[in-house]
Amino acid sequence: MIGSQEPRIKLEPEIITSDGGDAAQLMAAYGNRLDTWQKNIIDCWLGRDVSGQYTVYSAGLSVPRQNGKNVCLEAREFYGAVVNGERILHTAHQVKTGKKAFRRLVSMFTDKRHPEIMDLVKHISYVNGEERIELNNGASVEFATRSKQSARGFDAISLVVYDEAQELTDEQQEAITATLSASNTGTRQIIYTGTPPYPTCLGTVFKRFRANCLRDRGKHSAWFQWS
Repeated sequence: MIGSQEPRIKLEPEIITSDGGDAAQLMAAYGNRLDTWQKNIIDCWLGRDVSGQYTVYSAGLSVPRQNGKNVCLEAREFYGAVVNGERILHTAHQVKTGKKAFRRLVSMFTDKRHPEIMDLVKHISYVNGEERIELNNGASVEFATRSKQSARGFDAISLVVYDEAQELTDEQQEAITATLSASNTGTRQIIYTGTPPYPTCLGTVFKRFRANCLRDRGKHSAWFQWS
């Protein structure tokens, strides 16, 4: 069964070109083949303006559980690291969620069927609380569970991913925002992915970001929501 490929709410800036097609091909070759809705999201996240800069500074994705939103993150992170040489910080609310995301991305870099990808790897740390992938091109993908001190030890991050963003608090976001800086490609981006917040959810950032996107109609932000 194939569900709806179009979200109920879709807000995004105008794009001239996109690296999304290249990211989708990369995933098809080394990871999971993207569905149409996932390709549309990656096209948005990697869309460029007339000057060649990414049009989306911050993006939100709200999808019910077990529908494949993490594949979108894998596609963005894999392309960002391998092609753009970005320094990426992937944060999650729960330890087990971060570890699962780490293992899935690591599997793409350690698949013996693809020695050309394995050759890109400089170092992989499996130490609890210090999980990260470092590439020879200077890129890195680091994984952290969010807390008041979750930004410690991270420098010059150009892409921040907030997984389980429905749980993200202002205090946690403030601690991580200081790590952001432009990458060697001149890009900087924040991505929020989560599920619709439950009534007693303590997170405030995800709901506010959605409201801001609806108000601003996607000037430099994007919001995709299946509900």
